[in-house]
Parts: sequence; C-alpha cells; structure tokens
Amino acid sequence: MLALTVHAGDYITIGDNVVIQILKVGDVCRVAIDAPRELAIERAKVHERNGETPECIRRVREKYGK
Repeated sequence: MLALTVHAGDYITIGDNVVIQILKVGDVCRVAIDAPRELAIERAKVHERNGETPECIRRVREKYGK
C-alpha cells in the first residue's frame, strides 16, 4: 500500500487511465475519480451494509488496522 500526504488540488494517477483528484482536505476528504466505465468503483461501506466486506478491504485492515 502506498500512503501519501496530499493537498487539495493534488492529482494521483493509477496506471494510464485512472486519475484521482483531491478536491477538499479536512475532517472530510473529498475526491474525484476519473476511470473507465468498466472499472467498478465502490465504497466498502455499501458492501458492509449488506453484511459483506470485500477481500481487498479485509486484507488492508488486517495489515494496517481499523
């Protein structure tokens, strides 16, 4: 996992076709994600409301806590 310190207005790229822009930093962080439509972008809490946690989230929580 890569952990970054970011500021509002910063961009992060993932590969050649995913861009994350940090819109607001504070108590609540606001991000914009530009990615191909075929790439699923979902919040873990949506899955957890249905009683399931994605494996990728479980793995990160085991490794880094929360």
